[in-house]
Amino acid sequence: MKPTTLLCTGGAAAMLLLSGCLGPKMNNSGFPTVPPGLLYSEMQNAQMVAPKQLPSQRKFTVLKQVKAEAVTTSFCGLVSIGDASYATLKAKALEECRDADDIIDLEVDCIHSNLLGLVNKVTTVIRGVAIKY
Repeated sequence: MKPTTLLCTGGAAAMLLLSGCLGPKMNNSGFPTVPPGLLYSEMQNAQMVAPKQLPSQRKFTVLKQVKAEAVTTSFCGLVSIGDASYATLKAKALEECRDADDIIDLEVDCIHSNLLGLVNKVTTVIRGVAIKY
């Protein structure tokens, strides 16, 4: 087989394997997104959080805006570390306002970065309003 034919065949196969079905998709919250890149990615995605139902009989005081972030990291897809659970993020956000009991009007964003699949990092950021019952 000629080197040119082999190169073209290999290039076409790589294009099919690396680009198929990588167009825009909807994430599990209904926001448009794309999958992370195989070689490099630096993306931010919105996430949806169900609104907190406040009891109508319970009065609360709005204290201030709070924000927290946590990072999870995967190395070569073999070792993953980090804690970006809601409980951890909520505790970090409430550290800013020690009198607060809860957070309302919550917004969540995820920032995804990937370098050659070797280091894959997701930073989850929450923002909301701290309240005291």
